[in-house]
Parts: sequence; C-alpha cells; structure tokens
Amino acid sequence: MVNNKVREIRQELGMSLSELARRTKTSRQTITNIELHGQEPGVRLGLLIANALNRNPNDIFFNEFVIRGLQKGKQIV
Repeated sequence: MVNNKVREIRQELGMSLSELARRTKTSRQTITNIELHGQEPGVRLGLLIANALNRNPNDIFFNEFVIRGLQKGKQIV
C-alpha cells in the first residue's frame, strides 16, 4: 500500500478526476483507486501523475514500509 497526496494536490489545483485521468491516459477508476485505496500506480503511471500535477514524485508518493525503515535507521536499497 502506498500513501499519497494525489487527491490533495489535484484538488488544490482545481483539477477533476477526469482531467487527471485524461492527462495520464488512464481511467477515472484507476485514479480513484490510487487516491482512496492506496493502489500502487507503478513507476510509469506515478511519473505521469507527478508530471500532470507538476510535482516531484517523492512529494506525492511515500511507501509506509520505506518510511518505517528510515525511522528505524535502516538503509533501504
């Protein structure tokens, strides 16, 4: 599961689900699953979403596993 700020950023920009889906060449359902259910978008779609939202992917997507590892001082390779 990936936590993300897709919905928050999309709404800040006044962008609809349909518009983000169109810009990323995916479905509204896929965007909904990413926003509300933590579906992992994959690298290609994650980059397309970041580009459409004009943000760095690291500012949008963060994996709980990685965050927990970093908090415990573990190096994630």
